[in-house]
Formats: sequence, structure tokens, C-alpha cells
Amino acid sequence: MESALRILHVVESMNQSEVGTMLMNVYRNLNRSKVQFDFLTNEEGDYDQEIHQLGGLIYRIPSIKEAGIRGYRKSLRQFFKGHRFYIVMHSHLDQMSIYPLKAAKRTGIPVRVAHSHSTKSNVTGTIRMLKEIASYLIPLYATHFFASSPEAAEWLFKRRANQAEIMFKAIDLERFCYSHSLREQGRQELGIIDKEFIIGHIGRFTPQKNYHYLIELFVGFRRRIPQSKLILVGDGPLRAEIEAKVKQYRIQDHVIFLGAKQDLGKWLQVFDLFISPSLHEGLPLTLVEAQGAGLPILASDSISKEVDLGVGLVQFFPIDNKRKWLEAMYDAYEHKSRNPIEPEILIKNGYDVEQVVLQTEQKYLQLRDDGI
Repeated sequence: MESALRILHVVESMNQSEVGTMLMNVYRNLNRSKVQFDFLTNEEGDYDQEIHQLGGLIYRIPSIKEAGIRGYRKSLRQFFKGHRFYIVMHSHLDQMSIYPLKAAKRTGIPVRVAHSHSTKSNVTGTIRMLKEIASYLIPLYATHFFASSPEAAEWLFKRRANQAEIMFKAIDLERFCYSHSLREQGRQELGIIDKEFIIGHIGRFTPQKNYHYLIELFVGFRRRIPQSKLILVGDGPLRAEIEAKVKQYRIQDHVIFLGAKQDLGKWLQVFDLFISPSLHEGLPLTLVEAQGAGLPILASDSISKEVDLGVGLVQFFPIDNKRKWLEAMYDAYEHKSRNPIEPEILIKNGYDVEQVVLQTEQKYLQLRDDGI
């Protein structure tokens, strides 16, 4: 019997980030007798235990922050020299993919995929310039290009954007369709009473997610609507900083930090409004899942418009106009609408996990054949 094709994914960690969740949505549903996922990471992640249970391997090397650029490049070279048997490696590090792509090429890995998940870089100055140079060099070392959205392809691949394939847009439809019973269960667990209006967000505590702005919006909203709470689902390096900000505003009794959760569909039911003021995103699947649950969404206009399923649940606003955000929040409170959508809409827009997984399996097997 032919063994499964093992794909090596290069990620910082397998946390409940957009990248980690996107990969797991596909990985859980793969025919793992045909295609199996392994991961090269820099730190422990929320999904590590599940990955091991699914038969995946997890390797770790020091990050650039830990080892410096020279140390990181050396670790990559050593790793790929010892793992030449991989036919396909798939890097999810955006501009920093230049390093594993280069190391993989030099050690003879035949198929090297660069995947763009973002539309902008957080950094400025010299570091930003170096990352821009890196993005121009990626086509020298990548053999194939994937992206989460057309905007993400344009940002990272520049003139090669038209060669990029939009991949991994998968969600489990059953987990995110609206459920009144799950809503009641979740609200009871958290002690939420009927009159309370719940604003929610799901995401890693990173600069990109713009949590400081979200807290300021909630503070402004509570001045008019005191019967409101904010629920934050996720974890990350900025969590302690945001918790301190919440205490500074003296709203700690009205903000619930749930940490990283596996049952995201349940918490989406609990929310009355989802707010996503990200500084930049590729195509955040969390917002697609929120629409599956019929949840109104206010999002920054830096997020890919492709995330909008066209069912009237998403509004986009500029970060520099807080008044517009607050007006939309007040309007959402006044209407308190919940508009569950039909699963067929998600399927029509290409998010059905069964379709995406079949497409992914076929693509990886084709890449294997190209590389042999």
C-alpha cells in the first residue's frame, strides 16, 4: 500500500491564529491515508496535541528573535539537510518565507510553496525595507504561490500575483450555523442575562488585531449603553497588556477574557455583534464563520472585501473615524438583528470544507507528481 504524501508546513506556531485555524479546518478533514501534514514551528501551539492525535509530526527550531537571523538560517539549513525526504514544503510566513524557501531549495526540496496570508506588514523603517526586498526575492526560491485572497497575492507576490492560487478557504458548515440552544448554553455559562448586549471578538492578541482600538470603542459604547459586555476569545503576546488597559479603564467587570477555545462556533452564538478593527488581514475566516452564524459584523476597511458574503451582515469602516464605528455599534444595539444564512450561500462562495479538502488533496498530489 502506498504511504501518504507528507506535506511540511512552515509556521511560527500552530496556535488559534488565522493561519493555524485555517490549516486545521483542512487537516481534520483530509483523507490522511493519501495526504498527511507535518509542521516546522518555533514554539508550542494550541493545536499541537490534536496534530499528534491526527498523526502529524511537529518539529521545532529557534525563532529569529531567539537565535538571530544567522542562527535561524543555520537551524533551517540543518533541518532541511536532515529531512530531504520531503517533496513538498509549504511556508506560511509571508515575507519571512524567504528564509525557509531558500534553505529548502539549497537542500534539494523540489516543491516549495509560498503562501500569502496578509495584505500589509506591521513593521516600519529599515526592517520594513528589508522585508520588502525579501518579498521580491521569494519568486527566486518558490516554485508555487498560494494566497488567502487576491489582495494578499498582490501584496506579497507583486508581478507574480496572477500565478497565485486562492487556497484553504474552508469552514465546517455544521459547526457555525446559528443555534439558539448553543447561544443559551453559552450565555448561561458566562452568567449573561437577557438584557445584556454582547460585543465579541475572536483572534490572537497581536498588534495586527488592533485590540487597543477595540477596547477604546467599547469604552465609548458603554458610556451610552452600560448594559453591555465585551468577550475576547483568544490568547497571544499582547494579552497581559490589554488586560492592564481594561483595568486602567476600570471596566474589568464588563470584559471577559476567555482565552484560546476550540469550540469557536459556540461563542459566536453568544455574541450580538462582532467587531474586527484589524490593521490588515488577508481573508479572516473567523468573519466568514460569524456570517454563517448570522452575526452582524463591523470590520476595518483594510480587511479584504472578499470576506463579505453579500448577505448584508458586514459593514466596513476606516480606522481613523471612531465616530462612524460608534454610530454603527449603537445602530446594531437598537436593531439587535440576527439573520441566520442558508448553508448554500457558504457553499456557493467556496467555503464548504468537503469541497476545499478534495481540491487541496488533488493539488498536493499534483505538486508531488510535478516534483518527482
